[in-house]
Amino acid sequence: MNYLGSIRNPLHDGLFLVLCDAGARFGGWDVHGDELAAEGSAQLVLDGLRVYVEEAHGDGRHEVRRSDDGTLWISPPVEPGVCPIPEDGLEHEPRTETLPMGLVDVPSGTLVLALAYPPLNMTTDGDHAGVTHGEGERLDVVVGPGVVVITRERTAAGQTVALRFLPPHGA
Repeated sequence: MNYLGSIRNPLHDGLFLVLCDAGARFGGWDVHGDELAAEGSAQLVLDGLRVYVEEAHGDGRHEVRRSDDGTLWISPPVEPGVCPIPEDGLEHEPRTETLPMGLVDVPSGTLVLALAYPPLNMTTDGDHAGVTHGEGERLDVVVGPGVVVITRERTAAGQTVALRFLPPHGA
């Protein structure tokens, strides 16, 4: 199990996280804020690419790890009713529930995990105009071209978000 890093919000306790291809044009809170505030975690389609936004709150960070089999594990920040699965239980702790959450298209081969407030690969004219991701607010992970399947997995100890890579059909 390799620790890849974390994503945090130094400004407030909102920790909405966008999962998308490095080339995706995501408008951040200026473009998608109303939809995300109403929906919480949501699957979006932007310029034909599937993108996923994970809702989270609390004073903390999303911790990201990669198993030897390539699975990415996003441990959520602690908040009321939410505890992360301890690292030593991510791969082997029996699941009490597994929920499909969404898919992310990654044609460039690089998956971006970033705070969902600033835009990515575009400019906006709202409150986040000209804002870019600072240190600790974005993590780029090379996964290869394909699709990432997202599930929320719960155990008796807590929960995690699992990202499993599917290579292109025929690869």
